[in-house]
Amino acid sequence: MMRRAVVLSVGSALCVLASLACSASSEEQTLRRFFVTAPTLDSTVIGKYATVGFNPRTDGIVQAFTITAVGPERQDHKDVTIDAVVLQPDGTSTRRTMVATFGKVQGRWLIIGLRQIPASRTSREVSSAPPN
Repeated sequence: MMRRAVVLSVGSALCVLASLACSASSEEQTLRRFFVTAPTLDSTVIGKYATVGFNPRTDGIVQAFTITAVGPERQDHKDVTIDAVVLQPDGTSTRRTMVATFGKVQGRWLIIGLRQIPASRTSREVSSAPPN
């Protein structure tokens, strides 16, 4: 009886994980695969997801990200804004807002551009005023 309960619990957990993986948008899946493979510097594998790179030696390593906005599709291009936690080459972690531009390349959506949005001059991180 106990064994059946354990099997059912594990089965339920696997179903939940599978449904979460399926519920991720195609943009999220592509970004996740790109950021996982980017530190390898393997251009063949990275080329499956992007025409750009994200070099761990200069850009850092994205540890986690959340999609905050998906722009409209315009002439086979769309921008996806993400909030990312990036491990810097010096070992510190920072939060970055980045925009990934997706474009259709040979019928597939690939990341064709990736740029960092500068921190606002009025954001808490760069403001010299003490927090309230």
